[in-house]
Amino acid sequence: MNILLKILIGIGALIVLLLIVAIFVKNEYSVQREIVINRSKQEVFDYIKYLKNQDQYNKWVMMDPEMKKTFRGTDGKIGFVYAWDGNDIAGKGEQEIKNITRR
Repeated sequence: MNILLKILIGIGALIVLLLIVAIFVKNEYSVQREIVINRSKQEVFDYIKYLKNQDQYNKWVMMDPEMKKTFRGTDGKIGFVYAWDGNDIAGKGEQEIKNITRR
């Protein structure tokens, strides 16, 4: 009985210690990644403003090359809509260019 009591007290003390440590642990994290593109800002901007170019690097498109895509408007201009309907992994959705700002 004495050994069981010591084990329970040890487990309780460990739980209390973990709770006290949890109070002081930072609960916000940030992850930053950086990549250097050896092109001018204008070249990069002129490429990424076209939603159709996403097909070349979009992992969801790569998971379902047979997905149905529809486009409305002029790509690279405000109001352009890119819609897709893919398999269970890629899903269904659309995105619209609401604003374009070059910095």
